[in-house]
Amino acid sequence: MPSSPHLMSSYDDVLHIAEEIDLLVHAELVSPFKLDKARLYGLNKNSVPSLLGENENPYELLMETARPLKCHAACLVVTGWAAPFENEMGNNQEPDCRPSEHPKRQRVRICVAIREAMIVTVMRTSENPEEVMSMSERGMGELPDVLEMWWAQSPDR
Repeated sequence: MPSSPHLMSSYDDVLHIAEEIDLLVHAELVSPFKLDKARLYGLNKNSVPSLLGENENPYELLMETARPLKCHAACLVVTGWAAPFENEMGNNQEPDCRPSEHPKRQRVRICVAIREAMIVTVMRTSENPEEVMSMSERGMGELPDVLEMWWAQSPDR
């Protein structure tokens, strides 16, 4: 991780945080998609991560965990299901069922990193668990939005 104490705000810097936390978690898991609880990591000004909390529900984890004063970046790690958005006609639209019920579902682990106003998400899939993919923009769903609201709150509220 970068050791520079200055604030990082470029896409590549936040991507690096997401990738480093992903590698940290990947190295300790026996099964890459068996993570019983969502994890929230905070990074200090030297980009050294520390585990801030764990909870089966990532939304509750963010609600119950105060952002530490010296937290200069954070990363939320969760596992779940993903499914393609493409329907039978080849159009991208909201799926007709939950990802966990979709016939083409696959397990995923995502790491959503935040620093200043920048959010970057990386993902591993059960189809190719050794490949770390950077998702377009912030990632999909509510998690990036909820993480952003958590980040915007005053540290040590």
